[in-house]
Amino acid sequence: MALYCSVSSIIRDDQKIMCALTCLHTPASTYIKVYFDKVQSGENLGSWGDFAQELKNIYGQRDDKEGAKKKLIALWVNRDLAKKNFVKYVKRY
Repeated sequence: MALYCSVSSIIRDDQKIMCALTCLHTPASTYIKVYFDKVQSGENLGSWGDFAQELKNIYGQRDDKEGAKKKLIALWVNRDLAKKNFVKYVKRY
């Protein structure tokens, strides 16, 4: 979407969000219903960064490498599991 908006000279955040909303279909549009409601009522849609972050939170990782990195970081900081059940910790690692 960012590439399409750039090529199409869509630069305002509200325009980018509305453009992205036109591309969403069910069930994706169901999760972002609050934005459709804001458009209908004329409310401020917020920033493109917040919208993109919300989509990322809903749909998760972009690729396997990013997902693997997150899992390793989560294991690294989970010292309690390592202390409680080292075998389980190692299996996950």
